Amino acid sequence: MLVRMYETLFITRVDLDAEVAEKIHQRLLKSLETLGGVEIKLADWGKRKLAYEIAKQKKGNYWYFGYIADPQFVKECERQLRISSDIIRYQTVCLSKLKQLTDFDVEAERKRVEGLTPEREEDEEEQYLRRSDERRGRRGDDDDDDIVDEEVV
Repeated sequence: MLVRMYETLFITRVDLDAEVAEKIHQRLLKSLETLGGVEIKLADWGKRKLAYEIAKQKKGNYWYFGYIADPQFVKECERQLRISSDIIRYQTVCLSKLKQLTDFDVEAERKRVEGLTPEREEDEEEQYLRRSDERRGRRGDDDDDDIVDEEVV
């Protein structure tokens, strides 16, 4: 069977429960396995501010889904993402030409993708709280006012 490597990035609502995200993942995996594909990785990239408001949402939870599959699966994957009210946006990118599934080194691709995955970022609220805690800590530890010049000429 001829397959290609794909990446699908999708954005879910921030208030989405982990159970709902897992259900979306399981639906995609079931379709992928039915059509003879292989999952490379599903990664939660965390909450991030959207460039512009989408469906009254200012933030979204970003997900990366890498896989090797028949081109027919991409249509099914995007159909499932489109009908889900929990998905704000999605985009699929083709990374390879048509090859036999056995021509792909799945483990090497998993390692490659692992290196490309960004660290999960703090959202703005978490950054604000962390910075305010750091400022409070500095205020209590600063004893710079007690320093007196020893040499007076």
